[in-house]
Amino acid sequence: MAGNQATAAQKTTSAGPWRYELLPDSRLIDDCPPCGRPTIPQPLRGTFDLRLLDENPLFSTYALENISFTAGHIASRSYKISGSGTYTVGGEVALVQDLSLAVHIDDGSAGRLCFLTNGSPQVGRLWPILQATVIQTNGTFTQVYHLDIFAAPLRELWFSTAHGMTPGIWDPPNRRISGGDLLSSAGRVVKQDRELSCLLNLIPSPDPSELTLDALDVIPGGEIVFSLREDKVSGSLGPLQHGDLLSSQGRIVKRNRELTAAFSQMPPAPDAGLDAVQVMADGEVYFSIQKDFFSEALGRRVRNGDVLSSRGVVVKSQEELLSRFRPRDPKLDHGLDALHVWPSGEVWFSVESGFQGPHFENYGHGDLLSDQGYVVARNLDLVGPFQPLEDLADFGLDGLFLVTDMAMSQPPPRFTRIRKSADTGIVELRWEAKGRVFQLMRASDPAGPYQPVTEILPDLFVGDTPPAGQHHFYQLRQW
Repeated sequence: MAGNQATAAQKTTSAGPWRYELLPDSRLIDDCPPCGRPTIPQPLRGTFDLRLLDENPLFSTYALENISFTAGHIASRSYKISGSGTYTVGGEVALVQDLSLAVHIDDGSAGRLCFLTNGSPQVGRLWPILQATVIQTNGTFTQVYHLDIFAAPLRELWFSTAHGMTPGIWDPPNRRISGGDLLSSAGRVVKQDRELSCLLNLIPSPDPSELTLDALDVIPGGEIVFSLREDKVSGSLGPLQHGDLLSSQGRIVKRNRELTAAFSQMPPAPDAGLDAVQVMADGEVYFSIQKDFFSEALGRRVRNGDVLSSRGVVVKSQEELLSRFRPRDPKLDHGLDALHVWPSGEVWFSVESGFQGPHFENYGHGDLLSDQGYVVARNLDLVGPFQPLEDLADFGLDGLFLVTDMAMSQPPPRFTRIRKSADTGIVELRWEAKGRVFQLMRASDPAGPYQPVTEILPDLFVGDTPPAGQHHFYQLRQW
């Protein structure tokens, strides 16, 4: 349409490639076999896109595109890696994988085209987690590259902390982040605590430094659900308990007694607390509690370190979550503060109290762990983009939501309002959608290319100020 108007291409791109992010165990090795020098793995960071090429009853073949990795340190040798590849996974008897890469590796002094392939076909992780070691096939006598690739389909990781922080990324650092703020691993505040709680009409109005989130998830329509760390009173809803699942839209999603009803608590208790939550697509709720109770339905004690289901079953016990870490005191319940269950059944989680492994490895209460026995992210890496000024070893991890392209496809969103103000030039856009989070895209041609206008947000409306005097068209991405 004309420059003073806007139109929407009614389309989402959720069926496109999946964005993958490398996890901490990814490494680059620059090896010199005849030199005899020690092999020093360099941490490997970055992203790539995984796009389905072909699928049959036995195998699926994918393209790895837009590979963008870095390794090493600025003060010493650093590496930049770009390129593409193919990945095939499947099998008739046993699951096998094949990964081949054609990448340009620049070590700071020279660059070359490198071909790498995996030495072992064994699949070591549950889909969609991808792990493979690839070795250079066209290396020289004095230089052969190895890449340990360990990645998950992640665009952003949203979380809340147990302790507030003073971010060093804003100058001056005059606004403190509280334990009630919803943060992004990209280094931004998605929602402040007062935005999440304002429609609950809490009495008395809480000090932002005192209001903290506990459980956290985002459900269809961009609705953020959470629990409070302490009991509160709402002017419109009445008493709110720590174990109630509340909404940023000012409603009670589930009372704690509804979440635990299928377990038949004995004796009946008003509130077992709510420390972690994930609302599944079919309405089932995975959660953890703060206070142990005896389940008459199961004939056993349910503990605060177990992953529970609103259907009245224990999805994963604390022992199952921690078994591969081999904690030094396996009988101690360390609680469960945040969780995400992948379709494969793999659980990412944080604990309420840290623990040590068999060789005194430390796992803090703010570290994000996998029940498969690896660290997804250390707490200081999660909060690192905010450059906190406080000298804390661990800020805690109380809430968790993953923005992933693996999210189930939803019906296309529908723009309900696109109106441009003649006075300000701001285009007001509103939409209806079944996705959980969204990103507005804009182009000067309906065929694209479309570029992001906003960050990834849970909102159903946004204002945009497009360039004057030209056509502009909109699309909406949803996850």
